[in-house]
Amino acid sequence: MSLEAKGISFSYGDHTVLDDISFTAEDGSFTALLGRNGSGKTTLMRVLLGFLRPKSGDVFISGKSLREMGIKERARNIAYIPQQTEMVYSYTVLDAVLMGISPALSIFERPKEKERQLARKTLEELGIGELAGRYINKISGGERQLVMIARAIVQNAGILLLDEPTSSLDYSNQILVLETAKRLCEKGYTVILSTHNPEHALAYASSIIALSSSRIIYNGPAEGLRDGNVLSDLYERPLAVQEIEISGKKRCICVPL
Repeated sequence: MSLEAKGISFSYGDHTVLDDISFTAEDGSFTALLGRNGSGKTTLMRVLLGFLRPKSGDVFISGKSLREMGIKERARNIAYIPQQTEMVYSYTVLDAVLMGISPALSIFERPKEKERQLARKTLEELGIGELAGRYINKISGGERQLVMIARAIVQNAGILLLDEPTSSLDYSNQILVLETAKRLCEKGYTVILSTHNPEHALAYASSIIALSSSRIIYNGPAEGLRDGNVLSDLYERPLAVQEIEISGKKRCICVPL
């Protein structure tokens, strides 16, 4: 399932946040979204989800305009994993995952045993099956992010939008979430993930979009950022990208000069 943004512009009053944003995330691709604070990453996510209506332009899911889709149809196509998830009530992890079934149910319909089995299977596949009976507000931030990913999978949407999902996590949980997103991409999901860490983008994404001053300054393969020039412009300080080899695998690190 592909996602295309075509000529998206958005403003808060007189303040332009997005100016003529166009890109395509192909079926099964992993796109990383980079940008400084206030660059418009979260606003773009909300436009892609249909939460905000752009001043101009449109979003297309596999060729169909988002404007032509109702709320349930959008939910069947796009799932959202926010930066942080706070649950007001003490739902169990299993119940929190089952909330992803809602778009497929009628207003008074409840999840059946087959849906509960699907939720348990999804938790097992993500390596957190043992959390099913625990309360979601009593688990770690990294575990909670994986639960939100499980809910997105159960939602059966082909496109996953992750808005800075590692921003408040320790290093181990950051890697856990990124590796999970990468595996889902390899299974055919289309992943768009925003991050403040360029090394994460270089390590996991197949393509990178860099936002600065409301416009895209780079849209292409991750390899195109390895000379450090785009990142230096993006973060307004001299940076270098150094490729290193560890255990036969090449990785890139970002170094301030």
